[in-house]
Amino acid sequence: MTEINEAWRVLSDASRRAAYDALLRSSTVVHANPPPRSSTPSPRSELPSDVEEPYVSPARFPWRFLLVVGGLAIAFILVNAAFTKPARPAVPDNLLANGSCVDLDTNGDAFEVLCNGQNDGVVVALIPFDSVCSEGTEGHRDRQGLAQACVALTSSG
Repeated sequence: MTEINEAWRVLSDASRRAAYDALLRSSTVVHANPPPRSSTPSPRSELPSDVEEPYVSPARFPWRFLLVVGGLAIAFILVNAAFTKPARPAVPDNLLANGSCVDLDTNGDAFEVLCNGQNDGVVVALIPFDSVCSEGTEGHRDRQGLAQACVALTSSG
């Protein structure tokens, strides 16, 4: 990119372009067989001394901009958290998982209920039908018949 910018700088100014053309004409007369490209001096270094070269500062990373954007994002998150209401508890989806609150049917099947009210127990683990539940839990069939739920009964249930 710097070579393209330098070429544009030389070619856009008539006096620099003339000096560059004169430099190229003189180098073709002197070198009948030009040396390999890597050893040829750059036209920029051979420009006449009256042509001043501009100072080009190195590229910089926009740290300040990123800090400002990050600060604004954090402020937005904090304000949003302060003024929003907590989410309502999830409605039971009737798929038992570890930690699901359950009630027990008259036939012993377990079905999911909300955890904010009274319930018969909490699912500790889901295991295959031929396995045995750990101590302190009771095995109840999932209402959908997918697995056996090891339920830790609540004291009120």
